Amino acid sequence: METLFRWSKFVDENELEEWENRLLVEEIVYSAEKQVKRKRWQLSTYSAEREHAEELRSRFGGGVTQVYPGDWQPSAEAGAEPLLKIRNTLVVTEAEDESVRSSLTELFPDRTILSFPPQLAFGTGGHPTTAGCLRFLSDIAKERAGTEWSLLDLGCGSGILAVAAIKLGASRVVAVEIDEVALKYARKNAERHDCSDRIEFLAEDVIPLLPSGELGRFEVVAGNLFSSLLTQILPAVPGSLAHGGEGVFSGFLTSQTREVAEAAASAGIPLQDYLRRGKWVAARTARHSGSDSEND
Repeated sequence: METLFRWSKFVDENELEEWENRLLVEEIVYSAEKQVKRKRWQLSTYSAEREHAEELRSRFGGGVTQVYPGDWQPSAEAGAEPLLKIRNTLVVTEAEDESVRSSLTELFPDRTILSFPPQLAFGTGGHPTTAGCLRFLSDIAKERAGTEWSLLDLGCGSGILAVAAIKLGASRVVAVEIDEVALKYARKNAERHDCSDRIEFLAEDVIPLLPSGELGRFEVVAGNLFSSLLTQILPAVPGSLAHGGEGVFSGFLTSQTREVAEAAASAGIPLQDYLRRGKWVAARTARHSGSDSEND
């Protein structure tokens, strides 16, 4: 893994939503963290180019630090605790070391261990939107156990939803991502989980691709995307859903829920279940009642 450059900035609790909205409008992928004994949140984003990080500093303040490859590798001790538990099915860790994964497998023999180390591609499981999507996917897999179901992942980032779907029993997964760097990491992550041959990765823009209908229909369409992008693509989602199919969407704030919900309802796939983690929301739609033959 190459050396990265991290831009970060500390903000007060009452400023967090304003800063998150600002970064979302700029389509900047970021993380927000707050240590237990601290009062301020740290916003961070990573880049392979120092110039990009320095540009963020000049625009937003904060600072830039260099992150060396060794800094990305958690020790076995540090990775012993899972990053995230999803229902009784998944455990997500940032540790890439095989010994850590093995110890987690022994500790949680009835769960699937997913390893997604911090990378340039969004999606380690630690962000509330990813966690919400994983929880809904777990529920869907349980409900559809014993049947064939497929997933279309729109804007797959690190590939975590695509990999999780395969591990949860999906028979077909198509993962679409326009960012070539993210797609590179998504393929590597799929290889590390021994499922790269079962996921079709596409370097495409979902906005023109989805309405074309060329991908076929799926039981589940997922998208962890900015609210502005979700409202653009939701009208075309039913054309990619099989009869009885459903959507799982996240990437929007509580303040943006209404506009996303209205777009989903207008598309005929109203949001019916919500998960809120902090200021972030994930949602699951009602099942699509359209005919299997539509859009053929």
